[in-house]
Amino acid sequence: MNLQISSNEIRIAIIIIGSILFYYLYYYLANSRLLNVQLKNKRQKEFLLFFTKKMAGFFILGVIPAVLYFYFFDTSFSKFGLTGSQLKSNFFVILILIIIIAFILFVNQKVNSRRNSLQLKLNEWNLFLFTLNCLGWIIYLIGYEFLFRGILLQECYINFGLWPAIAINVAIYSAIHMVNGKEEAMGALIFGAIACYLTLIRGTILIPIFMHISLSLFSDYFSILLNKNLSFVMKNNH
Repeated sequence: MNLQISSNEIRIAIIIIGSILFYYLYYYLANSRLLNVQLKNKRQKEFLLFFTKKMAGFFILGVIPAVLYFYFFDTSFSKFGLTGSQLKSNFFVILILIIIIAFILFVNQKVNSRRNSLQLKLNEWNLFLFTLNCLGWIIYLIGYEFLFRGILLQECYINFGLWPAIAINVAIYSAIHMVNGKEEAMGALIFGAIACYLTLIRGTILIPIFMHISLSLFSDYFSILLNKNLSFVMKNNH
């Protein structure tokens, strides 16, 4: 058999494997003791660890892959649709998706009132603490989406077409969520398929970025609002 490998095949193979390896690197770093900090104040320690993990995710999943991609593969980021005009033209699509996500999460939390999506294990929350929580998620998810719905999805789309690109992306996206249980893995299948499809037909990763940020922030908000073991308080003890 005469096996001939083109430069495009090598390129897409590197990007698929690289995307998985970057996520593995982040996952094992975030779950190792390397990021642990020694502070007596438990709340401060939790927040510092949370932010350290989110910033590590932003750099490992977003910044480093973006620099390598720009240097070795493509000097133009235009295919990702990160422009003000794309945000303007997709504003109502993004708004509708945010409303739908918020409604689904609200109903889900009402049905499963004991559910707690928060990574910060605090019982009492205030505006300052919740704002820090949101900021951490926003930073992390921008990097996360740039790797998975940006570099990985776009390169698969260029090489394989629409549906194979979505299938590859969703398979990887769902698989890395299996450590969080079958419910989250199944949710990742649905969310991932919708996010990938809209990214490709609308030509921008702004849509999945806003979708994923909305998913995380509303999930945490409704957990605090509707879980009897959690609560918002008026005082700003930070």
